[in-house]
Amino acid sequence: MAKLPVSTREVRGSRKGKYNANGRHVDGHWFASNAEAVRYEQLKELVEQGRIENLELQPNYSIRLNNHPITTYRADFRYAVLDERGRVEKLVIEDVKGMITDVYALKKKLFEAAYELKINEIPASKVEQWRLTIP
Repeated sequence: MAKLPVSTREVRGSRKGKYNANGRHVDGHWFASNAEAVRYEQLKELVEQGRIENLELQPNYSIRLNNHPITTYRADFRYAVLDERGRVEKLVIEDVKGMITDVYALKKKLFEAAYELKINEIPASKVEQWRLTIP
């Protein structure tokens, strides 16, 4: 009698992320969705071109109110955009989103108020269109 797989992971060879997204490894990093992995590869290309630097994966931000911890927001990417002379022009926070949840929408508002930075959302369905694009 044939042995049945113990999990769908054995069948597919990869792991499902939240909301049934198919994740994958790139350069030893786990990405919860294929779209997030694609964006990482696009950002690596921008680093190689010298258009961005200090690419960070999943930076955490503690959100506090009246010095009390409320929550933590974890972005997908953070990097510095360089001008034509190689000087830092701005800091970019990115999140690749297949679905906007109520929790994410609230964390986004809290983050943007606390840090006075904007989160740039990239729709997972349109990630291919973002190649060589910096928000």
